[in-house]
Amino acid sequence: MNDQTPYISIVIPVYNEEQRITAFLQSVIDYIHNKTFSYEIVIVDDGSVDRTVEVAEAMLCEKLPGKYRTLKLHVNQGKGAAIREGMLKARGDYIFFLDADGSTAITEIDNFIPQFSQDVDIYIATRTIKHKAPFKRKFFGYGYIYLANFLLQLHIPDYTCGFKCYTRTSAQKIFSRQQLNNWSFDAEDLFLAKKYGYNIKKIPVYWQHVGGSKVKVFKNVIVCALDLLRIRRNNFKGLYS
Repeated sequence: MNDQTPYISIVIPVYNEEQRITAFLQSVIDYIHNKTFSYEIVIVDDGSVDRTVEVAEAMLCEKLPGKYRTLKLHVNQGKGAAIREGMLKARGDYIFFLDADGSTAITEIDNFIPQFSQDVDIYIATRTIKHKAPFKRKFFGYGYIYLANFLLQLHIPDYTCGFKCYTRTSAQKIFSRQQLNNWSFDAEDLFLAKKYGYNIKKIPVYWQHVGGSKVKVFKNVIVCALDLLRIRRNNFKGLYS
């Protein structure tokens, strides 16, 4: 990859996605290959033990040569760790991260770009549900969002959609201070964004539930709820200063 600063970076965290990475990357290739803006694809492997990396690299090397990079965490650390690695290593003026399950289509980037503004630092997708999630997942998910908004004063009704964009400046400051490696990273990063005075814009997107998630909903909600208290403690101890 050349040293030119791309306009957009697309960070994609992956973990044992061998079975569905081909279809997802094909959607990325179909979307991005004829765009006029400069771009880079950053695949971040979170310690996969299957052939995710080999499959992804073979496909991107053939279809998008010189337009992608692969970063590897040698042991599984968590989605937050993978995204932090990618966001800090990305070179774009605007840095997206999105989930590899395709629950939010990459084409939603077209709805973000026209809204880029010097007055906005972070753009987050809010979900317009296309195919509803199972009741248990939805119940615990929104319960967690409510708790995070209460404890951290985020005032964001839906922030857990895995489709967000940061300016490079805001990404460097926020992700370099992120402490959490698991699913609570979103709450922590947006807490930091509020703390540092960054402006956040919410953009509606179409979203659909995709099966095959590795998340154990009940267990993760409990862990993440405790993490919200860790964020408050970290702030009290001055770890975010």
